[in-house]
Order: sequence, then C-alpha cells, then structure tokens
Amino acid sequence: MKKYLKSTLVIVWMLMIFLSSSIPTPNIDPQRDKTLIEYFSDKSAHLLFFGILSYLIILFLTEFKIKYYKIAYLTILFCFFYGITDEWHQGFTLGRGVSFYDLLFDVIGAMVVVYIFKLYYQNQKYQ
Repeated sequence: MKKYLKSTLVIVWMLMIFLSSSIPTPNIDPQRDKTLIEYFSDKSAHLLFFGILSYLIILFLTEFKIKYYKIAYLTILFCFFYGITDEWHQGFTLGRGVSFYDLLFDVIGAMVVVYIFKLYYQNQKYQ
C-alpha cells in the first residue's frame, strides 16, 4: 500500500510540473532578457519543483530497500530525463521556450535533495 501511495505522489507531482509548464504567457517573448528578479524567480521554481520531485522519488525508491548510491543515481537520472521532456514540452507552449539553464537547475534541485538525503541517512541502511 505504501508503494502505491508513494508512486501516486510522484505521478501527481509530475502532473503538477507538466501543468505549470503548460501555462502560456502570450505577451512575453521567451527570447528577451529577463530581469534579475524574474531570472531568480524562474530558476528558484525549477529548483523547488524538481527538488520536491526528487524527494518523492527517493521516498518511493526507499520502499525497495536498495542502496543509497542506486537511489541517488536513479533519482538524478529520472529528474534529468523528465526535465528534458519538460523543456521539450515548453517549446510548444505560447510564450515559453526551451532553456538549457532551466534543465540545469532542474538537475541541481534534484542533486541538492539527493545530497541532503545522503546526509540524513548517512548511518542508515541506505549506504
């Protein structure tokens, strides 16, 4: 039952990311230079959304009693590939664009949470 609930949380959060990427911004040119506040806000959202996604993936993978390094690699790879699909999807959304830096911040968000997981479970069974 726990695996089902945790996998459902991962899927629901992926849907939330997809839906937030689907919001068009028709009056904004995606190629224009962003202000510092807009840039910080955008990259913070990527860090947060993919940080939460990686946390949920870690929770799901810990149900399988696999080692920490496998959980870490699988989580980061999953977030990387989902980030690629998210950026690709944004390329078709009005006023949105594909950005390598958005993908980079997606992966950084996942890596930060994986590192926090390592620190928290340093002496646990997930080593």
